[in-house]
Amino acid sequence: MYIDYNMGDLVLMTCAFSSLMSSVGGGIYFFLQERENSRKEEIITENQASPYVTMYLECDYKGKSFEFKENVETSVKTPFKSIIVPEGFKVITYSKEDKGGVKLTLGGPSDQKCTSVYSFEVTKV
Repeated sequence: MYIDYNMGDLVLMTCAFSSLMSSVGGGIYFFLQERENSRKEEIITENQASPYVTMYLECDYKGKSFEFKENVETSVKTPFKSIIVPEGFKVITYSKEDKGGVKLTLGGPSDQKCTSVYSFEVTKV
């Protein structure tokens, strides 16, 4: 059996196949992004209901987490990268050790998904 394709048919088939693969790839990417966003929202909701401030060593609420209750003031060598502040707390963060650099005040409920905190103060309000 002999099939005769001309150049136009081959180009159309290539375009159709390429479009199909882009749609499938884009759909998979969208699904994975939605799953990651859902994970983040779940962590934020859970930690904002807790009686302490939660800080993570990595962005997007990943890595080892630490919990801080009322009236903590400290400086660290390894920065915290993400923070979840529940209602009833205030956190003052600094971008450098020993309260140096940029100061940012976070009142609860709030969160920061990617930042660098080298020193901070946690107070219960």
